[in-house]
Amino acid sequence: MMKKKVIAKIETFNVGEHFCNMAVSDLDKKIFSIKFGRNDIKDYEVGKAYLFEVEVEDINDKISHTLISSKLIEDALEGEELSDALLKLYDYAPLNQKELKKGIESYLDKIENKNLKLITEEVYKKYKNKLYVHPAATKFHHAYVGGLAHHTLSMLNLVDPFIKQYKYLNKDLLYSGIILHDLAKIEEITGVDGEYTKEGILLGHLVMIAIDIEKAAIKHNLEDSEEVMLLKHIAVSHHGIPNFGSPKKPQIGEALLIWYLDTIDSKLGPLGDELEKTESGEFTSNVAVLDRMRFYKDKLWK
Repeated sequence: MMKKKVIAKIETFNVGEHFCNMAVSDLDKKIFSIKFGRNDIKDYEVGKAYLFEVEVEDINDKISHTLISSKLIEDALEGEELSDALLKLYDYAPLNQKELKKGIESYLDKIENKNLKLITEEVYKKYKNKLYVHPAATKFHHAYVGGLAHHTLSMLNLVDPFIKQYKYLNKDLLYSGIILHDLAKIEEITGVDGEYTKEGILLGHLVMIAIDIEKAAIKHNLEDSEEVMLLKHIAVSHHGIPNFGSPKKPQIGEALLIWYLDTIDSKLGPLGDELEKTESGEFTSNVAVLDRMRFYKDKLWK
C-alpha cells in the first residue's frame, strides 16, 4: 500500500448501494476509478480537474485507488505547470501561453498616459497568474483554457485600424480598457468547466472590475482623476445595454468601440469554431451565441 498524487479530470460518477467511485482521466488520458466517501460527492463535479492524493493498493492483481484528499488544480498549481496540465486535459486557445502573454503585454507597454498605465499595470498584476489559463465564459464564447487571454488579444489586434481611421479615439484609453474589461471574470468564474462564484452571481465582472480599478486608483492617489472615471465607465458599459448586463450605456467613443469589438469577437470567434467542424456546402450546428442560428459553410472556404 502506498500514497501518490495524480492530476486528473472527473469523467463520471458511479454510485450504488455498496460502492461510490469516480472515473477519472489523467494527463496521459488513462482512465481509472477512485473510491471516495458517499457524503463527499457534493464536493466534486464532472468535468472539473483536481490534484488527487490517493492510497494505492494491489488487491488480487487489481490496482485500487482510494481518495485521501484533493484540490482543484487551479488552487494546487500555477504558472506553466498549471498551463501544461490544463492543456492536456482540456481544449486550449489556438495560441499558446507565451504567445498570448507577449501579445497582451506588448499593448500594455504601448500605453503612454502615466495614470492609465499605472492603473492598468496594478490590476493586471493582480490577475496575470491566472489570466493565461482562464476561459472567457463557461459555455458561449472562448470557453477553453486561455480563452480569456485569447479574446482580449483578439480585441487588441482589431482596435488599431479604428484608431487610425477615427482620430478622436484615445489609443491609451482603448488599450487600457480592453486589457481590463474582462479581467474580473477570473473571480466571477471558477475556471474551465467551472461555475459562477457568489460574487460573480451577485455583482458580475462589470461591477467587479470597476471596483478593482477604484482600489488601484486609491492606492496610487488617483481616485479623482479623469482617467479613472473613464476607465470605470468603460468597465460598467462594455456590454452595451441593460439587457446584456450593462448598468450604463456607452457614452464615450472608446466605450462604444469596446462594446462593438467585444460583440464582434464573442460572435465571430465561436462561428469560426463551428465552421471548422463543418463540411463545405453544409450548415453548422446551432450556434448558441448567435441566437442558435445555423450558418452555411460555402464552397469557397479554404
